[in-house]
Amino acid sequence: MVETIVLATSADQPDITVSARLYAEALRRRGLKVVGAAWNGPRAAFDGAAAVVLRSTWGYYRALPEFRAWTEAMAVSTRLFNPIGLVRWNLRKDYVGTLATAGIRTPGTRIVAREAAAIERVFDETAWQRAVVKPASGGGGYSVELLSRDTVADAVPRLAAGDVLVQEFLPEIAGGELSMVYFDGVFSHAIRKRPPRGEFRSNSRYGPTRAAEIPADGVAEQGAAALRVLPEMPLYARVDGVVREGALIVLEVEVLEPSLFMEFDPPAAERFAEATIKRLR
Repeated sequence: MVETIVLATSADQPDITVSARLYAEALRRRGLKVVGAAWNGPRAAFDGAAAVVLRSTWGYYRALPEFRAWTEAMAVSTRLFNPIGLVRWNLRKDYVGTLATAGIRTPGTRIVAREAAAIERVFDETAWQRAVVKPASGGGGYSVELLSRDTVADAVPRLAAGDVLVQEFLPEIAGGELSMVYFDGVFSHAIRKRPPRGEFRSNSRYGPTRAAEIPADGVAEQGAAALRVLPEMPLYARVDGVVREGALIVLEVEVLEPSLFMEFDPPAAERFAEATIKRLR
């Protein structure tokens, strides 16, 4: 019997992405059946799957309790990738502090209540001139603001509900964010996402340019070192950061549903497929 792999998408964007399509084709060449299904669609689409791979569950943070419940159910009924322990770890950005405690270089980061006084207190205690403020649970550039102390009060009503992450602004972001992709902890490929002039966010909704890039010596290994801090090694991961004087400063480690940009390096889909088969067998 042919085993089925389900690539989890979302109801508002149910089709698998161009990048994930390359991965699906690589899995099919290895004798597997691959389909896409929305995590917030009919549950029957996942029945009998040999594995469910989280790929483009966009907007999950707008229905966080439901998404948590769905991932927990998938972890019980099938093989979930990444595994549920990593999903729990990645759902809230407290993990940035865990990375820093383990010796991974990160920007200064605090998680506080979504209140003007709490955010202003961070500025007072750190003397930062500017900080990026984003939901403690979120993604895709949703509700992300670049603030100074003087602009906090006006911005708070625009922020999403829940705690917020307040992170030191790194001027290197103007030169682009380096996104490095790993399969089973092994570096695969990287791209640089450059925000347009006057913008600090490099998410797709803000119109960045993207180009394949070979990281400088040692930088890819610094990203791999961040993965070794995780509760377990992920099947797939993306480490986002900037480089300052040869040292990677990790902004985020994405092991839930990151874009993997395999269209910039199509052989990466073969590496991803091979790593998946290894996990399944």
